[in-house]
Amino acid sequence: MRRPLFFLLAIIVLLADQATKLWAMHHLVPDLSRTIIPRVFYLTRTTYTGGAFGLFPSATSLLALTALAAVVGIIIYAARTRWPLPAIVGVALALPLGGAAGNFLDRVRLGHVVDFLDVRFGDYSWPVFNVADSAICIGVVLLAYSFIRYSPSGHAPQERTAGQELPAPQERSTSAVE
Repeated sequence: MRRPLFFLLAIIVLLADQATKLWAMHHLVPDLSRTIIPRVFYLTRTTYTGGAFGLFPSATSLLALTALAAVVGIIIYAARTRWPLPAIVGVALALPLGGAAGNFLDRVRLGHVVDFLDVRFGDYSWPVFNVADSAICIGVVLLAYSFIRYSPSGHAPQERTAGQELPAPQERSTSAVE
């Protein structure tokens, strides 16, 4: 992935997050669920001052600073890294960049984050979330996968294909004097 595409993806995530939150604020009644798929998916507008999935319920300033630090850190990394990056690494960094920027804007502008995506499985209800939260989580999973898959240089390790021979092992001397 090239740098312009990386920033374009981050901006698309930010705009999608802000547009869907604006839609939710204008079309959903607070704390009233609208059924999309019964017993599975609802739209429920809530506001939240804490962190994702119910963490740190009253840490708005700390979470705003954390989001800002994430945005700045990813931008600094993007400015200092060698491009192009493998596509998965670029996406893994662009998604959290756009998501963290979206939630940061909410905290600064509104004093809280707007959540509206409500997933339930029977009697179990996942905490209500938004597009930014989704992008951050998907990006983190992709980033973890890319750490496992790619070497520190950002390039995939060489893989052997079927029938390819491995290099011969080095012979070791058994002599005490070399």
